[in-house]
This record gives sequence, structure tokens and C-alpha cells, in this order.
Amino acid sequence: MVDPHPPAGSGTTVRTARDDPPPRGLGIGMGITVLAVGVAIAFGSSGSAPPQVATDVVATQAQPAEAGAPPTTAGGRPLAAAFGVAFPDLAGRLGWQPVGRRDDVVDGRQVRTLVYARAGRRLAWSVVDGAPVPAPSGSARVPVRGADAVQFESGGRVAVLTTRGGHAVVVSAAGVSPVAIIRAALAR
Repeated sequence: MVDPHPPAGSGTTVRTARDDPPPRGLGIGMGITVLAVGVAIAFGSSGSAPPQVATDVVATQAQPAEAGAPPTTAGGRPLAAAFGVAFPDLAGRLGWQPVGRRDDVVDGRQVRTLVYARAGRRLAWSVVDGAPVPAPSGSARVPVRGADAVQFESGGRVAVLTTRGGHAVVVSAAGVSPVAIIRAALAR
């Protein structure tokens, strides 16, 4: 057994595990881990949309239009677009006429909504600026082949969330069949 406290002046040095430097790769590995966690937090918080964006858009769609409808072509297509996404012609095949418009900021994103009317009912078709937004919890995939869309309910409205031109599109209405809302959401 080695005495960890040799007599003074004996010239004997005893090393213990506490005296050894940490393994060389440990410090570098810890530094990389801390950096990776910091980057993930920074990009995760600023690059992703809050999960309630789609439902918050539906809440604004329930509000009245702030402006009149945009002009339309002879065929009924609105001469309007938002963030590079053209609003669809819902008049021709579906019978929805554009009757108003509103602009909102929802969860820090600009939203342009066109309001359509048919048989006393109103349908809102919104484009959300920025990257697509997550589907709300409880959403169901739209059962249409080739459609990348989900259906959900919020605030007494049936809504469909899809993407167009790299932006989220939210379409909702109250008192309108889910099939009619899906058709409107997928119309071009």
C-alpha cells in the first residue's frame, strides 16, 4: 500500500485519480453537445409555427369582412392574390361568390382572407404568410386522393388546412357541409 501522504522531503510523489486531467475528448464532446442544444433551441423556437396558428386563423375568419370583394374576371375568378397565391374561382363550379376581404396578423403572421357567399352562407378562404403551419390536434386527413389536407373543427366552424405555393391555406365555414368546404379548399 502506498501512503498518500509521504514524509516531507522524501522526494516521493503520489498521484491520485483527482490529479489526472479529464480525458481529452470529454471537453470537446461536451462543448459540441452544448452548442447543438443551443442551435436546436434557437431554430426550433424561431423557425416553427405555434401549434394554434390554424385555429387562430379560423377565429379571425368568423369576423366580418373589412373591405369589399376584389374585382373578378368575366368568369368569376377574383383578381386577387396573397403572398403569391391566387384566390380560386369558387363561383363557376361551386357557386360561391366573393363578397368581402379582410387582412389580419395572426401569431405574428400576415393573413389575407377572402369571404365568399352562397345561399345565405359564408365561407372564408385564407392564405397565411410564411411557411406552412402544423395541423391542430384532433385533425383528420382529408379523404381525397392526392390531397395533402386535414380537416378540423374550431369555434363552431368546420375547417380545412392545406398548402398552396409554400403557404398555409385555411378554409372554414359554419353551417356548410364538410364536403363543400373540402371542395372549396382544393379548388384552383
